[in-house]
Amino acid sequence: MGGAARMCRWGAGSGAALAALFAGELCWAAFRPLPTMTGLDASGLVSADVDGPPLRVVALGDSSLTGPGLTHADHVWLRVGLGLVGHDRPIELMSLAVGGSRAVDVARQVEGALAVEPDLVVLAVGANDALRGTPRRLFRTDLDRLIGRLLADVPVVAVANVGDLGNIARVPRPLDALFRARAMLVCSIIEEVVASRDRAVLIDVTAADHVFRDRSVFTPDLFHPGPVGHAAWADASLPGLRRAVDLALSLRANSVVTSAP
Repeated sequence: MGGAARMCRWGAGSGAALAALFAGELCWAAFRPLPTMTGLDASGLVSADVDGPPLRVVALGDSSLTGPGLTHADHVWLRVGLGLVGHDRPIELMSLAVGGSRAVDVARQVEGALAVEPDLVVLAVGANDALRGTPRRLFRTDLDRLIGRLLADVPVVAVANVGDLGNIARVPRPLDALFRARAMLVCSIIEEVVASRDRAVLIDVTAADHVFRDRSVFTPDLFHPGPVGHAAWADASLPGLRRAVDLALSLRANSVVTSAP
């Protein structure tokens, strides 16, 4: 919350009524407690009705992967998207996502992810960095280090970018404009870092932004998406998820051929 606190102090000391109002709204959004909503564990087999050794996928990131307010883990966008990919191979998903995580927090979960020797890691992080004011250079450094560490031991890392945070139903005007700008900045950093790394694949969820202009898409906390929002994310994620799964399967097949006597 350091960025939000700095903005609050800036607004209070400026003497400008508009700045003070803006800073007050930022304080309200940053520090007002959210209703308690327990996230879900999306781990489990996906496409379990097909045969063959499963593709091991680990999910790392924030509450976009835990679905607070959803009634069933099958509604979480990543499970929905993986189920729609359409491969004749079961997918074993292990979710290590933790609500509220920033890039620096996810870095502490890497060893647990590597322990299961995944074929693919899906990373969804950045929204909390945008909302909590992580400086852009620090976010870039944290994200680049995180992806680099994963790629040192994981064949493929798929990274979701960040949608329009100005659409969050609980965010008042004009604060929505600040969150929209912060989201665009974080999104551009994610895309640049992913593009700079071999075997990193972008999952572009911004195609679903228009869906979140409807308040009914959100759960009762007016912050986290409900089933319709997760379904929209799943649809938007499909091109990136397909590329990531295809690449992971191809690298696994090549590894088997290379290691054969």
